[in-house]
Amino acid sequence: MESLRAFRVGDRLSFPVQVGLLAAAALVVLDQATKALAEARLVHGEFVPLLGEHIGWQLVYNPGGAFGMPAPPWVFLLVTVLVVGIVAKTLPATTSLLQASAYGLLLAGALGNVLDRLLRAGDDRAFGGHVVDFVAWGAFPRFNVADSAITVGFVLLVTALWREERRPTDGEAAAGEHGADGDADHATSDGAGVGRSG
Repeated sequence: MESLRAFRVGDRLSFPVQVGLLAAAALVVLDQATKALAEARLVHGEFVPLLGEHIGWQLVYNPGGAFGMPAPPWVFLLVTVLVVGIVAKTLPATTSLLQASAYGLLLAGALGNVLDRLLRAGDDRAFGGHVVDFVAWGAFPRFNVADSAITVGFVLLVTALWREERRPTDGEAAAGEHGADGDADHATSDGAGVGRSG
């Protein structure tokens, strides 16, 4: 509950948290807008070249997960709930801009695709609707803005955690400073001794 206090009305959110939430909101809107545009302008299954013969647009309806990952639809709904819960717990306490941005991207990706499952049509075998994919890149599974946000967010989060792991702790930094001071004092005393002996 402590981590959720940052979301109360009247509390001031830190700048990294604001960036993470704004990124999530903007990407969810962009994801849904581009999906609606793809459905309005593209014919299901028809490839429209953009850059050469392998990169372009192709509208498909995906009953699986990100990048066509096969699994029962309820699994992805459960994953979305878990992602939202993790972000809600960790984002308010995040002070790293990079880490907050990563959480925002992951949240946007999870929400963007789950909105399709909740609001769009599916088939009789599926629990919930199908996800709209429209970006074609060779033989790679078709994807969308939400899928891209998940991928970039994951990479950013791994990078942020790796950088945090490599950062020296306060104790290590203090020990380094004391070590440097001790070396300087030792050098000074040695220099003083040499001067007196001369």
